[in-house]
Amino acid sequence: MEQITIAGKVFNAPLRYEEGHELTAGEASALNQTYHENLRNNFAKKVRDALENGSFDQDSLQSDFSAYAEEYDFGVRTGGGPRSDPVTKKAMDIARTKIHERMKQKGLKADGPAVTEAAKKLIAKNPEYMELARRLVEEEKAAAALDLDDIVSEIPTEEAA
Repeated sequence: MEQITIAGKVFNAPLRYEEGHELTAGEASALNQTYHENLRNNFAKKVRDALENGSFDQDSLQSDFSAYAEEYDFGVRTGGGPRSDPVTKKAMDIARTKIHERMKQKGLKADGPAVTEAAKKLIAKNPEYMELARRLVEEEKAAAALDLDDIVSEIPTEEAA
């Protein structure tokens, strides 16, 4: 049994599924729906950011999405996507983008996992990618740490309860 809360009240709920459980068509459909919703929710920020900063590239993002979907561990909470060292993640993003740009110039396409592997090799051969990523992450941290009190004080608010 597992305890769940419904309308503020705790109920004991049976654990219906366990590893190795053979799924019915309906169960498989429900799990696939949840899987796709999780992928969509976890990847949405990356797409929105690319749209907002003018760097949206369908092929590049499809490749990143495919790699994410392949690595996604269903049922493991990660709080918004895969978690890794932010410098390594930034370096991988830069390397994937560069690989996509070069492939596009040559009229080539590849699936996400193949581009991810190529990006790992590119970073291993060129430490400049990690250095650039480190600088960018530090700049982002510095920007996030700016004093926002003067801006926040100008926003009309109500006292928090």
